[in-house]
Amino acid sequence: MEARFLRSLFVVATLLAVPAFGAGYRTQNFIVQASTPQFAKQVGDAAEQFRSQLAIDWLGSELPPWPAPCPIRVQDAPHLGAGGATEYTPTRRGVRDFRMSIQGSQIRIMDSVLPHEVTHTVLATHFGQPLPRWADEGASTTVEHHSERQRHEEMLREFLSNNRGIPMNQMFMMREYPSDILPLYAQGFSVSRFLIEQGGRRKFVDFVGETLQGSQWTHAVRRHYGYESLSELQDTWLAWVASGSGPVDAYVKNRGPAAADVAQVAAVAPAGNMSQPGDVTQIAAATPSPQRQGMQATLASADGSGWYMRRRQEVAAGEVADPEPSQSFNKKSIRDHGLARPQAMQTIAPQGVPWGPEQGTVWR
Repeated sequence: MEARFLRSLFVVATLLAVPAFGAGYRTQNFIVQASTPQFAKQVGDAAEQFRSQLAIDWLGSELPPWPAPCPIRVQDAPHLGAGGATEYTPTRRGVRDFRMSIQGSQIRIMDSVLPHEVTHTVLATHFGQPLPRWADEGASTTVEHHSERQRHEEMLREFLSNNRGIPMNQMFMMREYPSDILPLYAQGFSVSRFLIEQGGRRKFVDFVGETLQGSQWTHAVRRHYGYESLSELQDTWLAWVASGSGPVDAYVKNRGPAAADVAQVAAVAPAGNMSQPGDVTQIAAATPSPQRQGMQATLASADGSGWYMRRRQEVAAGEVADPEPSQSFNKKSIRDHGLARPQAMQTIAPQGVPWGPEQGTVWR
């Protein structure tokens, strides 16, 4: 593990070790502690806006208020690594007691970390239980700033080139974060984006939800997307990545009505990280965005649509600067939870993937 990544983990440990500080601000569903009253209000208002809009986009309607507001601890500094974590308590009646902790520059907190973490809370509230790791992190990464998503695309190609790809039947069955966590984020994001672009966010939620009810992944992927097996999905996805992760039309098997899934939002996603024993499930270590130097990775692509259309338009118009994404931390243990039954073993077969003028071979 690279020293830069280790330093980011140290930042997280430091953040979680210090007591709450700074100014407070309360909304219906969040209690924010930040460095200034102004930023606390900005985060709180954005969290409510994200919670509302993300629920509509993923689920079709807003969520009811939580029984208790979610605390958000914020630490911001211009060069602080961006990241966060969210945890909750699972019960027989669903999940409760969300807690979040987020850090980074104010811009990265607002355009990537906060929406990522809020997505975790929306999906956990809807399902009432933890999601598969790849789907939870993959879906949450799709709402980050386009520069963060682009970095993930690049990491994926390097991971595949260096034999760090995860076979679909293994990735779909993961109940906790692997020791080599970055490929899970990169590949989970790419596969999530590949499926979401075929039928929209709500179809993706239905697909994941079916497996949480006990259906095998093979049956669910055949029913919702038309692929006969996880192996066929894997091969088709690899071909799409090899083509540059562009439009998915040529790779779609199930030609149902496509959903226009463009969400134009700009805000933040909370992150809580107060590890406690017992029934505490940590659901969100905000998406890692390590610098390419020293990392053998970069993730799959993200389309022009998503949560930051307004920010991109502002950048394109020269109204705001688009700072370089900061490095971040990750790696959270989670409570074991049941997924679908095992599938037949697969591998990611060697496959040459041209990447443009400077071509490389991508396999595994």
